[in-house]
Amino acid sequence: MGLVVINTGYLKTKSGIMKIIEIVCVACAFGLLRVSSHVCGHTKDSHFLGVGVLVAAMMVTPLLLISYMMGKMQIQNTYLEIALNALFALFLLAVGADVLKAVGTVYSNSVTRKCFAMGIFSIAACITYLLDTVFCVMVYRGNN
Repeated sequence: MGLVVINTGYLKTKSGIMKIIEIVCVACAFGLLRVSSHVCGHTKDSHFLGVGVLVAAMMVTPLLLISYMMGKMQIQNTYLEIALNALFALFLLAVGADVLKAVGTVYSNSVTRKCFAMGIFSIAACITYLLDTVFCVMVYRGNN
């Protein structure tokens, strides 16, 4: 059995920094979603969309980060990360826009602030995933 080597140098790359920012933004948005009620979405369906997207992003992004830190850079030679980042950016934009649209319809001030913060974190994560998609495309073109 071989020794597992952790490549902490990956954390200093553009993609590594983006992954950390993505994880922080998604975790903050998910935390805010959990402490608020389903009012942050107009319907239960939009609430389930928010939960699904945030949970999926919270699972996939750390797994990619761990894979890269363990030296599994072959993923960058496929469309996998490009597709995941683009889809997460699109879905987080939808979640953030839906939540920010619901801010004006909520009656309690504390819930309004939580929904607004969740929408901002979702949009920030969307922008970060978009930037990471661009960096992944540049790496993919350089490798192929």
